[in-house]
Amino acid sequence: MGKVAAVYNVIPESPEIPVEEVMAQIPKSVPAGVEVATMNVKPFAFGLKIIEVTGIMNDTEGLIDKFEESLRSVPHVQGVDVVTITLV
Repeated sequence: MGKVAAVYNVIPESPEIPVEEVMAQIPKSVPAGVEVATMNVKPFAFGLKIIEVTGIMNDTEGLIDKFEESLRSVPHVQGVDVVTITLV
């Protein structure tokens, strides 16, 4: 069984939400079997910053969907966009 890297952009609700607060909640919300490998803050638009999150997991059916759902469930997150999903 191979490993998968899934990269998502996590978009906070507004520029007033501290990205550090959102970043602190992400590792707590991911499902078992997913390792948060990296989290990078990037400027987006109008003062809003996004968090690029990379999760590494086994290539198990449904785990990528659970990872995405967990990112959407983090407080103060407006949206989650997939950047790339690839085998590693």
